[in-house]
Amino acid sequence: MKYLYLTDADYQQLTADSAKGQDAFKASPRITSKGLKHWVVSDIIGGEDGLGVECLSGSGTIASAYSKAFQEGLTMTVVSGRTVGIGAYLARLGRRCIQRSDQPIILTGYTALNKLLGRRVYKSNHQLGGPQVLGFNGMSHLVVDDDLQAAEATLRWLSYLPIRVGDPTRCLPCPDPIDRDIRYAPPEGAKIDPRAALAGRLIGDCWQTGLMDRGSWVEMQRDWARTVIVGRARLGGCPVGVVAAESATQTVTVPADPAIPGSAEATVSQAGQVWYPDSALKTAHAIEEMNKEGLPLVILANWRGFSGGQRDLLDGILQAGSLIVEELRKYRHPVLVYLPPGSELRGGAWVVIDSQINTAAIEMFADPTATGGVLEPEGIVEIKMRANELKAAMHRLDPTIKQLKTPKSDTNGMQRAQSVGTSKKILAREKTLMPAYQQVAIAFAGMHDTPVRMIAKGVVKDIVPWEDARRVLATRLRRRLAENAWAQKLEEASEVLTHKAALDLVRGVAGQHVEQTDDKGVSWEVDASFVEWANSDMATEVLQELLTVSIPSWFHTLA
Repeated sequence: MKYLYLTDADYQQLTADSAKGQDAFKASPRITSKGLKHWVVSDIIGGEDGLGVECLSGSGTIASAYSKAFQEGLTMTVVSGRTVGIGAYLARLGRRCIQRSDQPIILTGYTALNKLLGRRVYKSNHQLGGPQVLGFNGMSHLVVDDDLQAAEATLRWLSYLPIRVGDPTRCLPCPDPIDRDIRYAPPEGAKIDPRAALAGRLIGDCWQTGLMDRGSWVEMQRDWARTVIVGRARLGGCPVGVVAAESATQTVTVPADPAIPGSAEATVSQAGQVWYPDSALKTAHAIEEMNKEGLPLVILANWRGFSGGQRDLLDGILQAGSLIVEELRKYRHPVLVYLPPGSELRGGAWVVIDSQINTAAIEMFADPTATGGVLEPEGIVEIKMRANELKAAMHRLDPTIKQLKTPKSDTNGMQRAQSVGTSKKILAREKTLMPAYQQVAIAFAGMHDTPVRMIAKGVVKDIVPWEDARRVLATRLRRRLAENAWAQKLEEASEVLTHKAALDLVRGVAGQHVEQTDDKGVSWEVDASFVEWANSDMATEVLQELLTVSIPSWFHTLA
């Protein structure tokens, strides 16, 4: 084929029918060898929009608008039918995605991919983008069976959020008493079950209560990065976002890719209490989404650190871990970090959630049995109390070694050197004592990791026993929310007050009416009194006076 053309008659008719100001095609005249005139078509524009690149441009406009909507408001995507191309991108740009289990999210249909690959590789769109793929990689937050379940999941999710973006958190009446003990506790010597700790569990006919309100816990992205647990719940009637560490080892199965000959299914084991690249990214994204949803954040901290192998560094563990810091630094709502019973928080894992990252938002609490430090005691002993140091301690403290080292005199009263037999006895004694001294060294190192030292160094707010954690944290949260609501009104009234300055002003005024504790502790009774007072008519009058009299007069004085 040399070219496509129109006869002169067809050309005249089509140009007459073209839309005003826009030709439907471009063509140039040519005289054939037989003397006939026809028009060689070089470009087809079309008489109407919707044929090609303008669709892609429109899709780009949609993507831009939806991305902006995620940043400035609330976006949620329910995938109730096959979602292809820009629809798949929108499902990701909106971040909060609920996928029906029988509907795929794909970029290209399986038949087109098979043509591209030149053989029949994929059998269905579901194989490409079903929940076994997009639930596994965190794209879908929730997977449901039908549209009714999708609607229920959407409404439940919305029930945790403020009515409008920027509104205070809505605390509802709580049928589950705030002032109750937590009945779930890990068995002695066993690791804590984070889901039971959060939601409670049924043992036989007995319900063991957890930290959160009964029936309020909703876990999201369950199949992605399973060493971290994220979700939404209510604490004393107040909606919260939750991030918790999984304590049990998880097995991740990566399926083979049919498009790659020779690829095989791989199984990877991930230890509990460790952040991996995927779980660190999951944590950071969850914190970002919860911040935009206006939710306070509760973190059950139980991490021994980050996985720092070559493959982890290649997969971006540093980038993901840094993103946790960035998202916590920007968090605008109360953040309560709690170290549950038997938990550890060490090294970089402590660093990325420390209260100094965002002093206006983050407060840390610990159970009496929790521990924290740079390294585990065994690691500290390997560095600070090696075999030579332990042997020196033996020679200083052990009576038997001291006796063996005591110089002895012969019958003439002359000193003689220690015999070879004595040296062997000392070495044998050192070998006998070494396990005990190592245990003592580990115990000594562990004494530096206790919550008592954390309090003394000012890195945690208070020591809260696990059974009391609900009443203390829920009441503390209500107080923090009341303070923030007041501070927000003062900021709006003054327009120049920083959030910290507004909080200091609120606390100063409240201190005139409610007994305060010092900076080294938290009193549940005081927090409860503050919450009761903050909801009283007196507090409303005090706030109104601040808004209408004190702040305007202060600015007048400055002027």
